[in-house]
Amino acid sequence: MTERIVRIRIELRRTKPKIWRRIDVPLSCTLTSLHEVIMAAFGWHGGHMFEFDITGQRYSAPSILDDALDWDVVGPKPVDSGTVGLQALVTARIKKFNYTYDFGDDWRHIITILRVMDASPGIDYPALVAGACRAPIDDIGGVWGFYNLAEAAADPNHPDRKELEEWHGKEFMDNFDLEDFDDESVRMRLAGLARRAKKPL
Repeated sequence: MTERIVRIRIELRRTKPKIWRRIDVPLSCTLTSLHEVIMAAFGWHGGHMFEFDITGQRYSAPSILDDALDWDVVGPKPVDSGTVGLQALVTARIKKFNYTYDFGDDWRHIITILRVMDASPGIDYPALVAGACRAPIDDIGGVWGFYNLAEAAADPNHPDRKELEEWHGKEFMDNFDLEDFDDESVRMRLAGLARRAKKPL
């Protein structure tokens, strides 16, 4: 039987120009595995909490669910993201849902299910289809911090330039390009996920 895959678009909200990735993932992919795909697609380190919001129901990782959070204060406890997959969303005809990474920096993404199709022979999934712009780095201070870094990179006299050079290095700041999309790095990270998977994601 031919493996089925889902083509999704992941867009980082509140960005201009838009930062997005289009990726093919196995239909069997769980939300926990999709989180790993998003980490690879955007270059996030993955050291922060995350949450999916699908038609009002929240999903997260068991490690987060077991955290000592006061769920009575922050809302209903999320469902284990490893128990729900894209197959269930496709069956329910859900086309769009939300994903947030790092509740401090508050990186909000909109995920769109574009189509379901047969896998192509010889391609390992997940696989990058297309994308645009470089993604922010972890712990940069959210959208504001990311665009402040971009402004400082473009202006040697920016008031934050020296401090940012101390954090990230002068070479990084001199070569920073907001619209640079390093697709090869994304492909390599996704290929690493595919190699580690002994079964489809």
